[in-house]
Parts: sequence; structure tokens; C-alpha cells
Amino acid sequence: MKFQCTYFTKILSGIAVCLLLTGCGGFFDKDNTPTPTPLTDIKAEFQPQQIWSVKTSSTIDDYLKLTPSINGQAIYATGSSGRVSAISKLNGRFIWQVDLKTPIMTGPGVGDGLVVIGSRYGEVIALNQSNGQILWKQKVPGELLAKPAVGNGTVVIKTIGGHITALSSAHGTRQWSFNQVEPALVLYGSSTPLIKDNQVIVGFANGNLAKLSLGSGQLSWLQPIARPEGLFAIQRMIDIDADPILFEHRIFAATFQGQIASLDWATGQSLWSHDISSYTGMAVDQNTIYVTDAKSHVWAFQANTGSVNWKQTRLEARIISAPAIMDRYIVVGDAEGYLHWLDRKNGHFAARANISAPLYATPLVENNILYVLTRNGYLAAYKI
Repeated sequence: MKFQCTYFTKILSGIAVCLLLTGCGGFFDKDNTPTPTPLTDIKAEFQPQQIWSVKTSSTIDDYLKLTPSINGQAIYATGSSGRVSAISKLNGRFIWQVDLKTPIMTGPGVGDGLVVIGSRYGEVIALNQSNGQILWKQKVPGELLAKPAVGNGTVVIKTIGGHITALSSAHGTRQWSFNQVEPALVLYGSSTPLIKDNQVIVGFANGNLAKLSLGSGQLSWLQPIARPEGLFAIQRMIDIDADPILFEHRIFAATFQGQIASLDWATGQSLWSHDISSYTGMAVDQNTIYVTDAKSHVWAFQANTGSVNWKQTRLEARIISAPAIMDRYIVVGDAEGYLHWLDRKNGHFAARANISAPLYATPLVENNILYVLTRNGYLAAYKI
């Protein structure tokens, strides 16, 4: 995982201060990055089957997740060199593909008939969902590191420095803006805003979670998920990089070097919290919230109370993705190119597949088909 200094970004035109998550490479000569835990043999309950695989782009820049999106019969994927693709869920064939010839920093946001991406140069580009034609472009203040959120006639953009900009889906015109002061040193990435019921939930690098009116940007509530601690800037980082998720009347949010918390949707009141450090993401079912932490441990919390159901530590330091729910299992990918299926009840390993390329993007599941995007630009579909 990279870190980025926003002050350096402003002064040096986007030059990032990058560190290894635990080793702090870049400040120190010695690389203290932990060795990934070796995989041990497991008793497989099934053999995952690859349905199709397709090359969507060239190699994706290190640590950019660029998680794809599913909408209708297509999967939409981006590549850091500028390529945007629409691929059939059924057979992996291209529906359309365009090269925007600009560095892409986000996965695609899809909705309102649009596919929306963010460039390295603070440009939002909206494509026609059916054919990839460029419909509009709009400049926003700063570099985009979060996937755009699209819905109800609005595109919500989060850029470095805590800037939120709402654009019209139809024309890209500005509707409103909101800002939170964020610290100088932040993780190189950001959580995607969440649109629901004409409201939008946004997480910030200062550890705050905000609920805003989608129509006006008016603040409904602001709740700190974690508070900074420590003497040094690196110790005080509490970014909300994991996408907040909504289940029934509860919002779940997690911070780096902070906490995971359950909040009431209407009021923002904290229902429970637990110490954890996460920058990847979460998944939730009727009873359980699943999260991967900064050590690549997988946790299962009781959704109503926050009690720990189980914890799986045998993937430590393998730089695993956020989890996805697939039938009786959750699935995570790792930086050495393996997919792992864990039983949702107790976290034991049920199956494994080697896809032979790093997996940073969150896996997607629809109708019990798993879709994964690798660092070398392949999109693949699996069934069990």
C-alpha cells in the first residue's frame, strides 16, 4: 500500500511520497517488509472452474485497485494506461472498448446510463454505457483516487484533499461541493462514496464519515470513526479507504490504524466499534460483517453486536484484497496471484485457485459467478 503526501502533491505536481505499508521503504534504507506467509496444503471441498478470461488492458500500476463494476449484462473495467472496456458477463467477449489516452486512476462508476472514470490530471470523463462514446468531461480540484459514485442524476467525485464535488449526470455541470480538511500524509487511495435514498455517505482521510444530501450537499451528520494517535504523522494516519457499506439501517465503516464501526443510518450514532486497521474493504450478509485488515488477517464480526465470530491469520502479509461473498464462502485474492475461498461460518480454507498474477482489486460476485481483475489486466470469471 502506498502513502501520499498531499502537500507534496500540491507543490510538486503530483509527486507522491510512497512507503511500504510496514517497512516504510522510501524513508529508510532497510526493507523491513514482512515475508508473505507460505501457503500450506488444504483439504479442498471443491475445485473452482474458470469460465473465461480476457485481456482488458496493459499492466495496471502498482497498488491501484481499479475494481470493476457490474451493471446489467456487462462488466466494466479500466486500465491505468487509459483503456475502458465493457465485457459480456456470459462469455467474456468485448461489447466495446475505448482508449482514452490518459492515465486512469479509478475503477469505473456505473449508473444513469454512464460509465464514469477519473484521470490522473483531475478530469472526470463520462462515457455512454451502451457504446463507450464520450458524453462529457469535467475538471475537478485535484487527483481522483476513489471510484466515482453515480445515481439519481448525480455523479459524486472525491479528490485528494477531502474535496467532494457533485456533477450532473446529464451534462457534467457542477451542482455542489463539500470539503473536509485532511492530513498531509494519506494513503494512496480512497473509499468510494455511497449513494442511497437521495443521500451520500463519504469517508475521509481524517477518519470522519459524513452523510450529505445528494441534491444539495447539505450535511446531515458527521461522525469520527477513529481519532489520530501518536507523535508522528505516519502513526496518526486514520484514512477511511475501505468503502463504507450499508445493510438494512446500519452503515459499516473501517479506518486504517483505527476502528471498524457500525452506525445508525439515520442519525450516525455509533452502535458498536472494534479496534482494527483496514484499508481494503468489507462484505456483509444477514448476520456477519467480514473485513480484511492491514496484516492480511480476515475477520468475521457479528453484525448486530460487533463480537468476533472468527479470525483467520494464515494469509498474513500476503496483501489480500477485500472479501466478496460467494455462496457459503467469502473469497479474497492475494498479491501472489491466489484466490482463497473461506467458509463463512468458521473461516477455514475451502478451496484455492492460482490465477498467476497479483490481485489487488476487490473480487465481484453476481449469481454465484466470481469476477476478478488481475494486475496484468486480465478479467476472469469463476464458478464453483
